[in-house]
Amino acid sequence: MIKLLYEGILIREGGIIKKASSSSTLIITDNNRIIVDTSTKDMKNIIIKGLSELNLSPKDIDVVINTHLHYDHIENNSIFKNANFYASPKEFGFNDNFEDFKKFKDKEIKIIETPGHTYGSISVIYKDYVVVGDASPLKNNILKMIPPKLNIDEKLALESLKKIRELRKNVITGHEGIVYKEELL
Repeated sequence: MIKLLYEGILIREGGIIKKASSSSTLIITDNNRIIVDTSTKDMKNIIIKGLSELNLSPKDIDVVINTHLHYDHIENNSIFKNANFYASPKEFGFNDNFEDFKKFKDKEIKIIETPGHTYGSISVIYKDYVVVGDASPLKNNILKMIPPKLNIDEKLALESLKKIRELRKNVITGHEGIVYKEELL
């Protein structure tokens, strides 16, 4: 089961980011209850409400996977007290609170590297979905093959967008909800 708890938001004015809160996605496999990206503190109640609608609470989450470690994707990590945390060791700020995503094991989940926005950006594949964080922060990034405005390497970012498109799955963007695979054809 997969559910987008919060679809994210990214507001720019004159090229300056005024508001950014990442999407937050719940994945329930046979073995794990997973949150991919926990968004910003002001979205805490929305995430908790989304969980409660499924008769879950933050304490029921086993795993948090952060697509990268920018503040707008990790600020609610602390509410998931019983979770193990995974990210890429390539991320700036990587610390002992995180485990290398390559150590995460769940036969229903695949995690791939999708660098460009950051060197350590990762994406989470579950069934017919891929949760991409800021490899594609907005729908037009994946729809029109436009690298994220904030990137460390535009070429890497484009290669990651191509890799994501080739999966032929529904794409949960970092800040703008879902792009359905039919839109990518």
